[in-house]
Amino acid sequence: MFSGAIYAGISGIIGPMLCWFAVSGLKGSLMVGTSVQKLWGAIAAIFFIAIGIGIVYDSGFWIKMYGISFRGVTWCLIGLVVGWISTTRQHAQ
Repeated sequence: MFSGAIYAGISGIIGPMLCWFAVSGLKGSLMVGTSVQKLWGAIAAIFFIAIGIGIVYDSGFWIKMYGISFRGVTWCLIGLVVGWISTTRQHAQ
């Protein structure tokens, strides 16, 4: 990590977290928001998901766990799924 891969390492943390937060906010706005909040929640989610995926794609991030290699975009998709599943109505309120 300290021999030149700092950007890839940081993007591997920041990108999936952006995707996780974006989809959590989207689900929260869909659950308890007004129609305007739902619209802006969807727009903001698309914006932040694109930034998160763009960061990991640009850095060339990949991770190998238990013999399976995950590219950065796949890692962001995992963040999206975890964010969607983990958001409850109680969190949204």
